[in-house]
Amino acid sequence: MNRATSFVIVFFLLGVAVEAMALPKFAARTGAKCQSCHVNPTGKGMRLEFGQTYGRDDITLPTFKAQTDYEEFSTALTSNLSIGGDFRNIFQFESKDNSSSFFQMQGDVYFDFRLNKKFRIYFDKGLYSGFELMGIAKVLPLEGYVKVGKFMPAYGTRIDDHNAYIRGGPFGGMFVGPYAALSSYPAGLKFGERSEDTGIELGFAPSIFTLNIGFFNGTPGSGISGISTSKDKTFALRGDATFKISETVVNLGGSYYNSPSGADRQTFYGAFGSIGLFEALSLHGEIDFLNVRKSGSTTNGFMLWTEANYMVVQGVDLKVGYQFYDPDREIANGS
Repeated sequence: MNRATSFVIVFFLLGVAVEAMALPKFAARTGAKCQSCHVNPTGKGMRLEFGQTYGRDDITLPTFKAQTDYEEFSTALTSNLSIGGDFRNIFQFESKDNSSSFFQMQGDVYFDFRLNKKFRIYFDKGLYSGFELMGIAKVLPLEGYVKVGKFMPAYGTRIDDHNAYIRGGPFGGMFVGPYAALSSYPAGLKFGERSEDTGIELGFAPSIFTLNIGFFNGTPGSGISGISTSKDKTFALRGDATFKISETVVNLGGSYYNSPSGADRQTFYGAFGSIGLFEALSLHGEIDFLNVRKSGSTTNGFMLWTEANYMVVQGVDLKVGYQFYDPDREIANGS
């Protein structure tokens, strides 16, 4: 097998955003669950009060906070309605053809309409196509909830880089150029931007555990209609446990996703985890196995994602990442 890999070094990231994307490094540093910080119980997007306080006090550069009275800002328009947003720009350099470009990577607007302590409606609209719209009812036992609408299924590690293979993959989840022959196989898992699906999800968060169970149409990124004409439904399952020992936070979990469509089927399953040390260093990893049955043939793939984050000073992080993807383990040079 020819091991074609991706290796990325980001020297530092300086971000100032009112409502930041969910990042696993924050959970690894604090041991907090996604629903402790975010309106969406599975992470990403607008923050709750605890998440806002953490973002203001523990993420923002102290000099910025001191010079701008950042703590005076509020996202609340009324006692029941809040609005938020964030955006990210990147400068990208490609060594293969010595080219560079500025890119508007993200731009989101969030609305949180809280009916009461148990029920709320949440809307997230990105700069490009795709959106999340859900009703959330925190009415189940064991700190549980019901979520209904159009949103991303819970699977694996939810990171901010939608080009990573464990999310949508490069080029918005499409093969291009010399890789077009692999167009029948996903460029990445179906959890990147513009991959929201319509369905229902149940979640439970007792003690150190979290469990998410979802049923969807299996038509990610299908636009406003979100309609499935098939009786087949997609099933998603994710569970994890977080342990805190002195200054160390350990998270371990697994995921399963099965999406049938007539005689065809896509199945993903894998494990993920993280280790946080002294609220400054975090190590993350995910391994996934892919089984794709299409037109009578079955293909088995494999992917690996790892990342290390180190907080140099508050507001400045060093990140090193590595990922590997082999869409067909039977092809010697297909990785």
